[in-house]
Amino acid sequence: MPWRRPPRHLLAAAVLPALLAACAAPDLDEALQQAMATLGQPLPAPYRDGLVVESVQRDGNDLVLLIRSPDITVAMAAARPGVFDALRADEQEAIQALCEEPALAPLRAAGGGVRRRFVDADGAVFFEATLKASDCPSP
Repeated sequence: MPWRRPPRHLLAAAVLPALLAACAAPDLDEALQQAMATLGQPLPAPYRDGLVVESVQRDGNDLVLLIRSPDITVAMAAARPGVFDALRADEQEAIQALCEEPALAPLRAAGGGVRRRFVDADGAVFFEATLKASDCPSP
């Protein structure tokens, strides 16, 4: 059977999603850059309970707020897992407040997320709290 060109509508259906994804990428990149610039201005800044928001970084499609504990190490946290499980749950709930952050609205609209990464003085990660764009109500 000789090769036949597929109908145009099938070609369009195959190519269109890739084109749309390519068009969406600059919006996400721009939204990430904008959010990093806005949220990075006042840093470092106190967070709560002796924690410090040190920096804002990009990790894939997410904005990452790096939050350091200068006094508690990952080894200390391992000795008290119940306390850190409760803190992790509390932070996962608290991150929902970022749905109301105006500087993050373009990022959420572009499909980007936000993470709060908690680290010790040496940079070892305790845990992350994550907010996906879909976790926030649509405007």
